[in-house]
Amino acid sequence: MTDVKTPNVARLLRQAGFSELACQFAAYIERVDNGDDNVVAITAGLLTEAVAQGHVCLNLMRMDSAYQSVSDYLPQQVDAWQTRLKHSNVVGTADDYRPLIIGDDGSVYLYRHWHYEQNVAKAISERDQSVELVDVEALQQDMMAWPKSVDGIDWQKVAVLMALTRQFCVISGGPGTGKTTVVLRILHCVHHQNKQSRIALAAPTGKAATRLQHVISDKDDVTIQAKTLHRLLGISPSKEQGRYNAQRTLPFDVVIVDEASMVDISLMAKLLQALAPATRLILLGDSQQLASVESGAVLANLCQYPMMFNDSFIAIAKQSAGLDLTDYLASDVTAMNNNVVKLQHSYRFDQNSVIGRLASAVQSGDSKRVIAELLRADEVWQQSEGDRFIEGYQAYFDTVNSGADALTCIHKFEQYRVLCATKKGPQSVMTVNWAIQHYVAKMGWRSQQDFYHGRAIMISQNDYRQQLFNGDTGVILKDETGQLRACFVIDNALRWVDLIRLPAHETAFAITIHKSQGSEFEQVCIVLPQEDSAILNRELLYTAITRAKNKVLLLANEAIVHKTVITQHQRESGLAALLSS
Repeated sequence: MTDVKTPNVARLLRQAGFSELACQFAAYIERVDNGDDNVVAITAGLLTEAVAQGHVCLNLMRMDSAYQSVSDYLPQQVDAWQTRLKHSNVVGTADDYRPLIIGDDGSVYLYRHWHYEQNVAKAISERDQSVELVDVEALQQDMMAWPKSVDGIDWQKVAVLMALTRQFCVISGGPGTGKTTVVLRILHCVHHQNKQSRIALAAPTGKAATRLQHVISDKDDVTIQAKTLHRLLGISPSKEQGRYNAQRTLPFDVVIVDEASMVDISLMAKLLQALAPATRLILLGDSQQLASVESGAVLANLCQYPMMFNDSFIAIAKQSAGLDLTDYLASDVTAMNNNVVKLQHSYRFDQNSVIGRLASAVQSGDSKRVIAELLRADEVWQQSEGDRFIEGYQAYFDTVNSGADALTCIHKFEQYRVLCATKKGPQSVMTVNWAIQHYVAKMGWRSQQDFYHGRAIMISQNDYRQQLFNGDTGVILKDETGQLRACFVIDNALRWVDLIRLPAHETAFAITIHKSQGSEFEQVCIVLPQEDSAILNRELLYTAITRAKNKVLLLANEAIVHKTVITQHQRESGLAALLSS
């Protein structure tokens, strides 16, 4: 179909169902462009919608439903589309400073995202170099003391070796593959190599940083304080670029970032910029999980590469740890050779584990296999609508009603969580929380009030003064004087906070799957909408399932399970291509 002229781009986009932000940005581009070709403004609207979905760029060769609604006004051929964009004075290429940039592959970027992506690729490529071991004998002793727990290659050892001998290292693995063990081993071995090494531990969210701190706090010889990435970099609402940058670098020799799947392209660019040239960066996470809330899927992009190693790394692995990696000899040269390890063995889930089998089936994208696993297991799947999500909280309700102390109540609450795909609408966080609060009202809880004894809450905005961070969960309880206050467990210690001092928060019996990233529970109940939604994909379901340690319950009909498993959300980005060139 040939493109036709339309007099008002904003009106067209509104009629097509675009967001108001997309309409306003398209109108702005139309004004600044001051040309006769509406293709540029419509493309700006499409790009805004793509960024809102987490894409770093707009791939003109892979368009979604938003494109279909305005396709009559755009060229049929991609080459013609790109040519018309390049004729605009608001569209530039690599060396230009324009609102929109066309990359070498023809994808369209907002300037800031193009700039971030280029800087990330450049910084990673510059860190593609080895680090000399200070004490080879000490490393050999550490590796020999490591108990053998798997047949074949122990990829945990490979990960630790890579962290010690490479300036940039990516370690990916699913739940139970030993990422926590790897962090502790890295800390131990770095200390053995150089007792004066300055180490920073960070995670994208307060919840993830707290979990990381909890893990390392069990070791008497570790005194490192885990922080959020924002706090590490000194990022605040008044200082978006942070206190640290290329001119004022972070004062650390090693920076370890956990839950790296949640790091977006902007935050990764700021982190890499703030590292001194000799600082090592170690990223850990699960590349199969949901990507960051903001644009980009950096960890997934980095893990697109197979594990490949050059002769030098293979020799070090043999000499230091007795590992034979000759089957993984690199045939091509990329910036990610010697820099990616994918942990293979799950120490938590064996072949008889329902959670392990389900997670593996979802990863495969085979919906028939997923359905078969759900049918095979007992009490794991319910297709009809109901309120079974309440059952998991009964032990918590009983604990609160018994008058148990605050620490016992919180520990009981943290054993179970309801995870929803959507925040609003049917089968959402809003409706599930309402149903649970209606249920506890029948028990005599005053859930019609803003604050009541037993209400579960989640912090939704960082508050450094109160040391409460987005994702932190707590419970409203009566203190020793009978006054309602919020209580949290921070660094393994109980902490009370006056209600008037609470930062922004929300009821948290049910939370979104996105909000659950970085958390683990003994049991989870996953609630998917009965109607199809654009948010449903296999990464979402995989993330939800793997939040559970022992038991999972899925509330969803078969059609939705099928659609969710076969849908893969691949974020558009040029990072992987930049690193391979």
